[in-house]
Amino acid sequence: MINLQKFSAKICYTASGMLILDGKVLLIKHKKLGFWLNPGGHIEEDELPNKTAEREFWEETGIKVRALNIIESIKSNISEYVPSPILTNLHWINKDSYDKRIASANPDERIRTKVWPLGCEQHFNYMYLVAPVEGVEFKQNVEETDGIAWFSEKDLETLETIENIREEIKFGFKRSKSL
Repeated sequence: MINLQKFSAKICYTASGMLILDGKVLLIKHKKLGFWLNPGGHIEEDELPNKTAEREFWEETGIKVRALNIIESIKSNISEYVPSPILTNLHWINKDSYDKRIASANPDERIRTKVWPLGCEQHFNYMYLVAPVEGVEFKQNVEETDGIAWFSEKDLETLETIENIREEIKFGFKRSKSL
């Protein structure tokens, strides 16, 4: 079992949305990474993760969505209960940057800071199941993506992606059937 928490990496917080309709999931082909994944991105200051997933989904697909609450919630006049993510994970986004910083001769550079010039080293991602607010006619954001398409569970076997994303999507298919 991997333990990424043991590293003193620069962590950035992200959120993503998984839209599953009629037995298919809508994915984008990330321009920089070169593989298919769920739309998502960095959480902005003072933004809740579920709102990030909704905003990023719209920015990357042109589809307005809302994050689904996958667990029963408490009714309250004191607190607002927000949607719970289907999954959360910590993953490397730039291990080379981390290795370079740690190997640096200057001990001050080894300390994790909020402003590391080479950016995020790990992402902590909140993944939400989402539902469309209106229609599902999409438009590709050509600045950030090299493609946008619907995929069935069977398509996942040959999908150009990485294994953990394939497993997350399979989990999403299974979980969405129980909602």
